[in-house]
Amino acid sequence: MNITIIGASRGIGAQVLQQVLAQGHNVTVLARKPEKITAHENLQVVQGSFEEAEAVKKAVQDAEAVVVAVGTPPGRKEVTLFSQGTRHLLAACKEMNTQPLIIAVTGIGAGDSAGHGGFMYDRIFKPLLLQKMYEDKDRQEALLAQEYDNWIIVRPGFLTNGPHTGRYRILTDLTGITAGKITRADVADFILKQIKEPAYLRQTPLLTY
Repeated sequence: MNITIIGASRGIGAQVLQQVLAQGHNVTVLARKPEKITAHENLQVVQGSFEEAEAVKKAVQDAEAVVVAVGTPPGRKEVTLFSQGTRHLLAACKEMNTQPLIIAVTGIGAGDSAGHGGFMYDRIFKPLLLQKMYEDKDRQEALLAQEYDNWIIVRPGFLTNGPHTGRYRILTDLTGITAGKITRADVADFILKQIKEPAYLRQTPLLTY
């Protein structure tokens, strides 16, 4: 299977890359700094940014699935990375004969998961350091929902670097739920399972233990 990963140099994207290569898939990575990506016989690296339309188009031209796992540091500056990149991605995918599955990683606090992170996160950390980021993640989610059919939005809980267990909760009804932790490796596990057999199309599952 041909899989494109946008944001594979670290975090969840790096875990997805590791797991898809281990399973023998062909992978294309869009990376601003290709030297951060370890070479592999089944791996092609396209240099560029998620905010560069031509680079995005080149990276996804043969994709059957696209994983978007880009990130940006916390802060109070305006953020456009997620929405601008998603516009480029949707434009590229709509030109293809078969529109690939897009799996976008956003996070706890996006869309209707807002208010499910616990008091410290919802009332202090997110408003102070993540508000601009999540405003743009909301724009990203809206673009996918309004302009594309073949998508899954993944909202992990609080990320850790723990082991790959394959055991976690997948929640679409957040009534009474406060998100907990989940490892990046287990988020990648969920993403790979959805690439193989999409069970959450046009849904926004929260992943947590």
